[in-house]
Amino acid sequence: MDARIQIECGGGDELAALGEWLGDEGELRGRVRLAGSPAGDTELGAAPDVLTVALSTGGAGTVLASSLITWLQTRRTTAKITVESAGRSVTLDIRTLGEVAPLLERILRAGDDD
Repeated sequence: MDARIQIECGGGDELAALGEWLGDEGELRGRVRLAGSPAGDTELGAAPDVLTVALSTGGAGTVLASSLITWLQTRRTTAKITVESAGRSVTLDIRTLGEVAPLLERILRAGDDD
């Protein structure tokens, strides 16, 4: 199972920074990919617009949830992150982090049970 992560108003730079952050986690190393939409006829290339994280047994979902929460807490911006996995999604931002963190962990832990 994969988790898909998008950042609102953060652009490709924020997504790339998050990808690096997640890639530094031992449990997630080699499981994080930046992906972009296909380039249009008049575009030179597509900027990445989503991170995909492969989840499996062994606690990767829990590690991802914890790492996303920590990353958001270090941001100086009001970036919003939408995480989707197993047909469910949740949107996080610094103001709602405490309220939705348990939901995020529950969504991503579902991948640990596979």
